[in-house]
Amino acid sequence: MVNDHTFQPLEGKYVNLREVRMDDATFILSLRCDPKKSRFLHKTKNNLAKQIAYLEHYFTLDNEWYFIIENKNHEPLGTHRIYNIQGTQYTPGSWLMKDGALPQEALESVLLLRKLAFEMLGFQKSCFCVCKENKKIVRYHKILGGVIVSEDETDYFFELTSEAYRKNKRDFQAML
Repeated sequence: MVNDHTFQPLEGKYVNLREVRMDDATFILSLRCDPKKSRFLHKTKNNLAKQIAYLEHYFTLDNEWYFIIENKNHEPLGTHRIYNIQGTQYTPGSWLMKDGALPQEALESVLLLRKLAFEMLGFQKSCFCVCKENKKIVRYHKILGGVIVSEDETDYFFELTSEAYRKNKRDFQAML
């Protein structure tokens, strides 16, 4: 699965998922440097030049996708990413939503990414980790069909199969 950076935005009822652009650097940095939001993320220095360099590097890659979640007025609400692709599995990450985003916007953003990954790109499994202290997100992923397959001192390691996604998809779409 190769990314040629010609991704067409996915449109949902509440949010759209579009590929990141260079002019998103300031927004991304504001989310990643927010102390509350970045508590469970790899630390990012508040350096716009480095964020721009990261995005420039991203556009040279052919094995990951980086998205902006936006509302129906095309205002950015958050970020999400597909990376660490190995065969038919991927890792979702960099999922951050700005303050004030509605619960249905957050839920739909996850469902859109999973639709892209499982239905459009043909992935069979999503593998990701969540910090044990991030109890709200641990619970969220369990509700959405993720299964803890291992753990270490600080993290739970989850898997979500395409079958589990398809099984739970209608229930979560009904919530929207």
